[in-house]
Amino acid sequence: MWRFRVVASRVRKPNMPIQRLRVAVASAICLAVGLAAGPATATAATPVIAPSSSVSSPGTSTNFPQTTAADQGARWLAAKLSPQGFIPSPTTGQANLSFTANTVLALAATGIDIPGAQLALTYLEAHVDDYVTVTGTDGPGQLSLLILDAHALGVDPTNFGGTNLVTRLVATERTSGTDAGLFGAQDPTFDGAYRQGLALAALAAVGDTSQGVVGSAITWLRGQQCPDGGWTSYITTANPCDGDPASFAGPDTNSTALAIQGLASQSAVTSAISTAALGFLTGAQNPDGGWGYEPNATTAPGSTDSNSTALVVQALVALGQSPLFASFQHGSATPISSLLSFQVSTGPDTGGFVFQANDSPDILSTVQAVPALAGVVPPFIAASAPAPTGGYWLVAADGGIFSFGDAGFHGSKAGSALNKPIVGMAATPDGKGYWEVASDGGIFSFGDAAFFGSTGAITLNKPIVGMAATPDGKGYWLVASDGGVFSFGDASFHGSTGAIRLNKPVVGMAGSPDGGGYWLVASDGGIFSFGDAQFFGSTGNIHLNQPMVGMAGSPDGKGYWSVASDGGIFAFGDAAFFGSTGAIALNRPVVGMSTTADGHGYRLVASDGGIFSFGDATYFGSMGGNSLASPVVAMAVSPDGVGG
Repeated sequence: MWRFRVVASRVRKPNMPIQRLRVAVASAICLAVGLAAGPATATAATPVIAPSSSVSSPGTSTNFPQTTAADQGARWLAAKLSPQGFIPSPTTGQANLSFTANTVLALAATGIDIPGAQLALTYLEAHVDDYVTVTGTDGPGQLSLLILDAHALGVDPTNFGGTNLVTRLVATERTSGTDAGLFGAQDPTFDGAYRQGLALAALAAVGDTSQGVVGSAITWLRGQQCPDGGWTSYITTANPCDGDPASFAGPDTNSTALAIQGLASQSAVTSAISTAALGFLTGAQNPDGGWGYEPNATTAPGSTDSNSTALVVQALVALGQSPLFASFQHGSATPISSLLSFQVSTGPDTGGFVFQANDSPDILSTVQAVPALAGVVPPFIAASAPAPTGGYWLVAADGGIFSFGDAGFHGSKAGSALNKPIVGMAATPDGKGYWEVASDGGIFSFGDAAFFGSTGAITLNKPIVGMAATPDGKGYWLVASDGGVFSFGDASFHGSTGAIRLNKPVVGMAGSPDGGGYWLVASDGGIFSFGDAQFFGSTGNIHLNQPMVGMAGSPDGKGYWSVASDGGIFAFGDAAFFGSTGAIALNRPVVGMSTTADGHGYRLVASDGGIFSFGDATYFGSMGGNSLASPVVAMAVSPDGVGG
C-alpha cells in the first residue's frame, strides 16, 4: 500500500546515510497486496488468489493462504475504525487518511467488516483532495490507492466523491524528458518505483491496459530494472544499480516487489524480467525465511521485517509463484512462517502485526501483512461481497467490441472492411452472443446470435440508426432515421413512421418486454408507440439543450427513459429518475443507454467509451481515457444480475 512510515527508529541500520535513511522511511510507501496480470482486453478485473499449497518440515505444516491469521489481523484493524469511518492517528486522534485508505483494502482482502470498509470509503470520498494532495499537486500513489479501494468495494472510481480519480491519475504522467512515462510531478528519488507500480495496478483495475495509456509508463519502469534483477527506488548516482547494501545503496526488496506487481498487473512482465527479479529476491532472502528492506548480503546481513516480507510474498504470487516453493524454504523456515512470527497471538492486541521483534503492533504493519496472508492479488472485489454479476458490451463504428463484467467477447468486425459504419447492437437473451448492425442494415452475428436477415442488399430511403432484439432472441427489428421499421425472424411488424413526415429524425428504439410492440424516439424527444408499447409522454414539444440519442424501456413496459447527447435523462411512466450528466462537462457526447434488470438504475455510454452508472447499475469498467480507432456508438447489457 502507499503509505509513509514516519518512525525513523524502525530503520534498524546504525549510521545510515541521510539519503538512504529517507529511502528506508519511504519504504513504507507500499502496496499491501500483490498485483496480478491485468486483462489483455477491456474486461472487468478479476481477483487472482494464490494457489493453495503447503510445505512440511519437522513437526510443522504451513499452509498458504493463511486465512485464519489474515482474518484475525483484519478484525484487529476493524476495531480501530472510528464511528465516523476513519482510522485515528495514534498521536493526535484526528483522522489519518493514509491509515484509513490502507485499512479499506486490507478489510476488502479478507471480507471482514465490509460495512466498516464501506463507511471508511465514504469518509474518504468526502476528503479526496485532503488525501491526494502532495506538495501542492495530485499524488499518483494516493489516487491509485483510492482507485483500488473503490474497485474492491464496487464503487465507480470515475465518479468518486464528485471527482474522476482515473482521469486525475492519468493526468499526472510526465510526457517529456528523461522521465517521460513516470507518474507524478513530485521528486521520485525516494519513491519512483513504488508509485509507478501502484499507478499501473490502479489503471489495470479499471481496464486501462492499452499502449496509448500505459505504454510509456511501462517502458519507464522496465528501464529502471537493474542488471541483478532488482530495482532501486529511483536510479541516481547516489543510489546506483551497483550500490553496496552495506552502504545502504543499490536495489532493495520493497522497490523490486512493487515494480514487479505493477508490471504484472499490466501483463508486462517478460520471461527475462521475471527470471532476473526472482533471482534477485531469492538471493535477498534472509535465513529466517523473510526479507528486510536491504537484500541479505555477507557484508550486510539482512534484518527481516513484516512489511518487506509481506511485499515480497505478494510479488511472488504476482509472478505465479508460491511462497512455499522449495526455492524459498530455508530449513523449516518459509516466508509464511516468518511473516506469522510477527503476529500478536495473545492479549488485547491479538491479531495485530509488529514491524520487527519487540515492537508494538501497528496499523501499517497489519495492513501490509493481512492481504499477503490472505493470498489475494488485486484488482479484486471484496472477499465476502458476492462478485457482482452482469456486464455490458460497447460497440464502435468500426465494429470493435469492448466487453466488461461477465459479458463475454464473441467476436467483432474490427479490422474488417465494412460497406457502412456500425450504428447499433443487441445481445441474445442468454448473453452468449450479440448482433451488430450497420447503417445500411447489414447484420453481423456473433456467438449464439443467429442471422435472420438484413437490409444490406436493399436501397434504403434513410440509414439504419438502431436495432432491438425480441425477448427470445429469435428475431430483431431495425429502425431507420425516417422511422421505417424492418422485422426479421419472429419479430413482428407493428407499424412505423416511414410514411410520415417527421419534425426530427428517429435516433433509436426499444422493444416492449413481451415483444408485442416497440417505441421509437426522435432527436427532439418525440416518442412513437406501436403494438402493445404504450405512450407515456415525450419531450417533442420541449426545447432541449442537446438532441436525444437513445432510449430504454422499463422492465414491466410501463415506462421508458430517453437520453440526450449531454447525458440529460427524461423519465416517463414508471421509469424513475436516478441521475444524469446533464450538468457535467463531458469529454465526449453520450450516444446511448441501457437499463438494469429491475429498472432501478441505468447506464449511459459516451462516444469515447466512458460509462456513467446511476441507481443500482454496477460499474464494470469503461474505455474512457483510451485511444480508440473509432468512436463508440452503442451498448448492450448481459442478462444476469444487470443491476449488480
